[in-house]
Amino acid sequence: KTIEEINGELVIRFVYDIPNDKKVNWFQANLAAISDAIAKKFKDWYHLLAPVPGGKKEARTVLEKHLSAYVAKNTFDYFIHKDLRGFLTRELDFFIKSEVIHLDDIDTTDEKRADSYLAKVRAIKRVGKIIIDFLAQIEDFQKKLWLKKKFVVDTNWCITLDRVDEKSYPEIIENEAQIAEWREMYAIHEIEGNLTTVGYSEPLTIEFLRQNKNLVLDTRHFSADFKERLIASIDNLDEQTGGLLIHSENFQALSLMAEKYHGKLEHIHIDPPYNTETSGFLYKNNYQHSSWASMMFDRMKIADKLLQDENGAFQCHIDENEYELLFMLFSLLPRNNAGTIIWNKLNPMLGRKGVATQHEYIIFKSNYDKSIYAKSENIEKLKEYAAKAIAENGGINDRAREAYKKYLNDDSTLTGGERAYNLIDDNGNIYRLVAMGAPEKRLDPKYYIPLIHPITKKPCPVPSNGWSRKPETMAEMISEGRIIFGKDETTQPQKKVVLSEESTKQIASVISDGKSGKAFLDNLGIVFPYAHPVSLYEVLISANNPNTILDYFAGSGTTGHAVLNMNREDGGNRKYILVEMGEYFHTVTLPRMKKVIYSADWKSGKPQNRNTGISHIMKYISLESYEDTLSNIELDDDKHQLAMKLGDEYMIHY
Repeated sequence: KTIEEINGELVIRFVYDIPNDKKVNWFQANLAAISDAIAKKFKDWYHLLAPVPGGKKEARTVLEKHLSAYVAKNTFDYFIHKDLRGFLTRELDFFIKSEVIHLDDIDTTDEKRADSYLAKVRAIKRVGKIIIDFLAQIEDFQKKLWLKKKFVVDTNWCITLDRVDEKSYPEIIENEAQIAEWREMYAIHEIEGNLTTVGYSEPLTIEFLRQNKNLVLDTRHFSADFKERLIASIDNLDEQTGGLLIHSENFQALSLMAEKYHGKLEHIHIDPPYNTETSGFLYKNNYQHSSWASMMFDRMKIADKLLQDENGAFQCHIDENEYELLFMLFSLLPRNNAGTIIWNKLNPMLGRKGVATQHEYIIFKSNYDKSIYAKSENIEKLKEYAAKAIAENGGINDRAREAYKKYLNDDSTLTGGERAYNLIDDNGNIYRLVAMGAPEKRLDPKYYIPLIHPITKKPCPVPSNGWSRKPETMAEMISEGRIIFGKDETTQPQKKVVLSEESTKQIASVISDGKSGKAFLDNLGIVFPYAHPVSLYEVLISANNPNTILDYFAGSGTTGHAVLNMNREDGGNRKYILVEMGEYFHTVTLPRMKKVIYSADWKSGKPQNRNTGISHIMKYISLESYEDTLSNIELDDDKHQLAMKLGDEYMIHY
């Protein structure tokens, strides 16, 4: 990627991905490129291109040695055995019984031969035990390093300006790093002023900040003193914080959360690696299924304990490759099966052998003793069609209403009941008309009183069984605009049912959503290879309307995006916790959340509506990694000062 000299060290930023093109020796190609750069630009480091001193391979350079070690480190399987001593002891016993001891060869009449035979077994077991003890000590030490509670090494907050005391505005204006981020992320330099608003200027003005209070301030750009003063100025900070992002290996993050969130979360929604060649979870050995299963289950056990017993729900995406294994793993947890949802992506994966796949699964576990209701994906589609028709036809008019009806008729995924919502009122609300006749014949004459047409002033037809509601209720509904009359008195009045009144339904086992998740990222101007559609996540997360949602395979941040959208739409106060270990945490996940907080609508990386921001506080932290622990470990604490100060959770006893 890049090569530079920093403080007397040569820093080579190099990412080694396992390539799809098997014909190209990518290792040698990258080695040649780095060697060439050193030879041309870094003469003081030319010794890296010399052969390894005393090396067995004459042609192997110092650079090649280090590069080989780096590639090996990032492509080997690193799974720490939970009980290597017990495993190897059992394997040794099995080896002796199956390969060494042959009862038929033991002559019980020849005691010397029998004693010699048993001495051989004892020797093998004695030597084996020494080897096992040695290997187990190494593995147990690594296990202690892995399980040691990790430190929080960095903490920052993202806060919209409406939550920041205006006394801090002068300092904010002077912070060029923050202003530069706003220019790059929000294109604030394109904001023009007019008679009533202040436009972008250099330097920025306090009035500009007042008029753009959905700008997201990131405390990482400011001094520790400013950060402390800002955080101290916000009352009940934890309660007001709507989101938490954790940059960490998810096992470590879940372990850190275990005590604080035990039995408190309502919803976990994850999209883990699918254990396929394209998912990024690859193995060179023959145990890839067991390795993947171990990785998943270790985290599932911790995560499940964070959920409420009765109201907690666990949703997990998977495809056909590991569905059965994952379902079996979930069956080992004390949470009931609520059903499996099939996501119909509407786009078959053509060109593969056999059947073209166009679905994935979402395993749903919960202890709900009730029906599960969620946001209706098709109802959201109706809203999108209406908005599109209005935008394309210059507002709410007859052309827009006809275009909307055409969209409904052309969509084969809609049910008849959903297509019935084919009308748009002057306020842009989608609605349908429902007859108001009583299901059984009324006996009281008051239910047969005709309604008077508001224009012709003549009585309208009455249903044969009479009205379903009493006259007082009908009068109230008319005054509220909930009864629609025809052009004249010849048409029977009907009840107006607005779409929002039926915006949820029992979640079905098949959800159809063909939107491109990557398109959401493209609009935000964020480069990432793959993401699920935000619209799908809004439906899944809305199941029984949880307050706090955890995603410990956060990826690009689709779960957080969906939660913010839902809060923006209904004024809710749902909170999210996102965990991601990838380096793209700072280039994809965090920037995505900042952008979605600032505006709901984006195109080609620029906000399309700056007035759709949401008031928000988001905290993000980084945890010490396993590699950090390994690099920074100190094996000397004679006076036990660290142990007394930090406690056993942070110490390694050996």
